[in-house]
Amino acid sequence: MMLRKNTALILLLTAFSYQLDAQTEQLNPSEYCIAKIAAATAKGDLETLEAALHEGLDNGLTINKVKEELVHLYAYCGFPRSLM
Repeated sequence: MMLRKNTALILLLTAFSYQLDAQTEQLNPSEYCIAKIAAATAKGDLETLEAALHEGLDNGLTINKVKEELVHLYAYCGFPRSLM
């Protein structure tokens, strides 16, 4: 009986610790800007895309990183939309 209680307690604590770890991971500003650029490109929202590009460059993205991201979006959004 005591073994079952200990096993249940260990499983509960393990599950709780994984949940806490998942909540503490955050994107850094440049990763967040990459996500914003991808979302704006996928939607075709040029005004938001322009703002996201400027924000990304201000947060440390290089022009080559932005170009590489847009190249990767070709496969997901289609060639014409990724060039808008």
